[in-house]
Amino acid sequence: MHPTGLRLETATTLDKMAAEDWDALAEPEGFYLSHGWLRAVERESGAPVTYLLAYAGDRLVGGLPLYEIEREHNKFYARRPRLEQMGAGGEWGVAGSHRGYSCGIPRAAEYDDAVLDLLLEARGKLSPPSRTGSLFLFATNRTAAALHRRGAAVDFDCGDATLHTGGLDFAGYCATLVSRRRIRLKGEYARFLAAGYELGRQRLGECLDEAVPLLANLQAKYGHSTTVEEIHRTFADQAACLDDRSVVFTARRDGRLVGVAVMYEWRGTLYARAAGFDYGALRDAYEYYGLCYYLPIDYMSERGLTALHLGIGAYSAKVKRGARLVPLWTVALADDPADTPRPAPVDLTPWRTEHGTAVDPVDWRHPWTA
Repeated sequence: MHPTGLRLETATTLDKMAAEDWDALAEPEGFYLSHGWLRAVERESGAPVTYLLAYAGDRLVGGLPLYEIEREHNKFYARRPRLEQMGAGGEWGVAGSHRGYSCGIPRAAEYDDAVLDLLLEARGKLSPPSRTGSLFLFATNRTAAALHRRGAAVDFDCGDATLHTGGLDFAGYCATLVSRRRIRLKGEYARFLAAGYELGRQRLGECLDEAVPLLANLQAKYGHSTTVEEIHRTFADQAACLDDRSVVFTARRDGRLVGVAVMYEWRGTLYARAAGFDYGALRDAYEYYGLCYYLPIDYMSERGLTALHLGIGAYSAKVKRGARLVPLWTVALADDPADTPRPAPVDLTPWRTEHGTAVDPVDWRHPWTA
């Protein structure tokens, strides 16, 4: 038993843990720390995981995933460029999350500091002698600020986009936008609907084999080297753990799938995960925005969902359609404080200059000023 009265356990899977217990703690950090998502990540080869679990009596009050990255095939999660930017050397593990462009430390608010101290102390004791520390990739403001208060180095990584609809349907949402954006969105959606596609919704497991080649097409278009087999395995794992939360927006021509957008519904938000197309079969009708924005907004209204999480990248296009941006951070927590990197603070004002009211200054202050 820890002096705080909490006790610590470890596990290599969340398989036997009640999803509702974990998800109640993960909610402030989002879907990519949810039970179902982490279970899907567990199935991916190349990253064995140990969960540190904090309990108050029999109640779960905190958890921290620790990953041993044996092979990283996705450049977005590469550690070396981030370490070089921070001026850090050595070998670093990955903590918080290994996939999803968002990470944090699920914990109960009433045990906040005690849980963090327990989990981080245990993390240090589990580190092998060769380890310099742990990296938290795409850390939220909440997590970055809490870790900075405990001596971690924090460096800016990127922005994260969410479109807040308030549960309105497409027409209602457009009415909340300024005139030029309202006209743009209505015109794009009308052209998409007039293109004559057979539009539908399916669970991921129902259309997995059809969808994977289209998902691979988009990856290839943007220069990613992921193979069709790797994509199939990744989304098959997601279907195995998350099919009941999945919704795939589909566009067909004569019954043949030509466009997909894969999303997950969790705690009032729809999370856009991936899209794919048969580019030769498209009709130049804003298919990307139709499947990834406009059909989902109407679906969200039906389901009582209030936010569409769009993730990283392509910020200008997202902001033009009403998204708001928050920062994500790289956090380096060294086992020995002497190894803590000292990155120079990044000037974040250009984000406000470029994206205006989509960037709230309260969100975009450095975590150490929060």
